Amino acid sequence: MLVLACGVVVASPAGAQNTTNDSYVTDMVDHMSDAARWSFAGNVATSRYGTFLMQNVPGGERSLRGDRQFGWGLSTGFDITDQLGLRLGWTYTNTNMKFKDFSGSGSEFLDSDDLGKLKSNVAALDVVHYFVGSRSLVAPYAGAGIAGVWSSLGPAGAELVTPGGSQQFNIGITANLGVQVRVIPQLFGRIEWNSMGTHNPFNGNRSYKASSGNTFDEPSRVSKSEWRFAAAYYLGKPEKKPAVTAAQTR
Repeated sequence: MLVLACGVVVASPAGAQNTTNDSYVTDMVDHMSDAARWSFAGNVATSRYGTFLMQNVPGGERSLRGDRQFGWGLSTGFDITDQLGLRLGWTYTNTNMKFKDFSGSGSEFLDSDDLGKLKSNVAALDVVHYFVGSRSLVAPYAGAGIAGVWSSLGPAGAELVTPGGSQQFNIGITANLGVQVRVIPQLFGRIEWNSMGTHNPFNGNRSYKASSGNTFDEPSRVSKSEWRFAAAYYLGKPEKKPAVTAAQTR
């Protein structure tokens, strides 16, 4: 995907003066080896899942949810152009599962915590569009992509069981909005809101199960929203183009 995107840029009219195959390959290699286009980032995050399932139990209704949790991650990015980039990232979260009283009375009678830990490792490939140049002082951006989600639930307890095994892998879709702020020429700070929709691990083949209660709603997909606070470092400085001045003629 990265090689194809670079090839499209190199083959664009702005860079199409070289027509031989050797020149084309050389231009693409130069484009990809430009250190100023590569960045590495680390982030901390706070995130929350949507509802995994709903149940009728004696005393009312309850929902299975996850506590808000902290996570962290790493990523590498490549700027194809000044306003378009690719980002490959990995994040890890570990959330405590709980039942929440959903009877509508404000009661906490059906609340139950510490049901187990849902651990998630997410590898995501995003395409990012910067509304101004990525190296600008303030650069808002938006992106979307695809993610692989590895989930595990443990330790097994009385309320949540894993009859098909504690490990699962699913595919998700991501979307994000954020702003990147330059601190020094090669160091940037980011604030980002990220949303992911993926298969609900409590639904379908080899799903996790609640051992009690009458489940009446078990959505096939679950959402995960996340606020990320990151620092990004570019490996090089962009080349400054010489100023063009009009020649005075007599």
